Amino acid sequence: MDRDELLAGGDHNLAATMRLYATTATGAMLEDDGGLLLYSTSSTWPGPYHNGAIRLDRSLAPDEVLSRAAAFFAPRPGYCVWIAAHADADLEETALEAGYASVSEVGAPRLAVEHRLDPAVVPAGVRLDEVTDDEARLDYLAVTVDAFADSFLPRDAAQAQLGTLRAVCAPDVRAVVARIDGRPVAGAMVVATGSVAGIQLVGTVPGARGRGLGELCTRWAVGAGFDLGARAVVLEASEAGEPLYLRLGFVEVSRYRWCFGPPSTRRRRGVRR
Repeated sequence: MDRDELLAGGDHNLAATMRLYATTATGAMLEDDGGLLLYSTSSTWPGPYHNGAIRLDRSLAPDEVLSRAAAFFAPRPGYCVWIAAHADADLEETALEAGYASVSEVGAPRLAVEHRLDPAVVPAGVRLDEVTDDEARLDYLAVTVDAFADSFLPRDAAQAQLGTLRAVCAPDVRAVVARIDGRPVAGAMVVATGSVAGIQLVGTVPGARGRGLGELCTRWAVGAGFDLGARAVVLEASEAGEPLYLRLGFVEVSRYRWCFGPPSTRRRRGVRR
């Protein structure tokens, strides 16, 4: 895939993943006209995967994006406007001038791999189970809550993302749980959208870290993405996870940043939250 196709496919996949959460979470809000995606899956947690705005049509004026976002998220405590480094410089500039806060100057790297990885070698005492029923979904949810507790992801926000079986098991969605002696300790999921599949929610519970379980689940999820017909698999890497993904062969193709709202007249461009 050429870079433009990969970036466009990755943006499309990210939006499809947020739609998935917003159409499977109880009480979620969604506004989607194909040009601007606004979604809310949590009434309390303002993170970008739970309350966010993604501009899909880059000809849409930044002022329109921000005004529609402000109206949509009025009942919520906060929200994030996604900034793709490869396409949203004008939106970021306008948001910061309007009083939005920059969540991170560096942002999260968008990484991609365009080839299959070597199959996962499952160590003795470890079992990989695809999530195909509600019991396994609840195990994956429990792993996610424990794994992301140190990232300040509240239980209710994670539960909204993974609240139904459709969120993790569908024709275009796969998830896996790693178990040690039957106990769920790690997991990952993948969402496929045509030529690109996206990895989400790779996590290992604290007591099982350092044993290669995150890599095990990532390899499984990447393979599942290619099995679903993708030509490339992408993800947004955390600071902790980035070294693993680079070692596996992912390469950085762009970055995402976020502008946090609602805007405040006390904020000025260059002031970082």
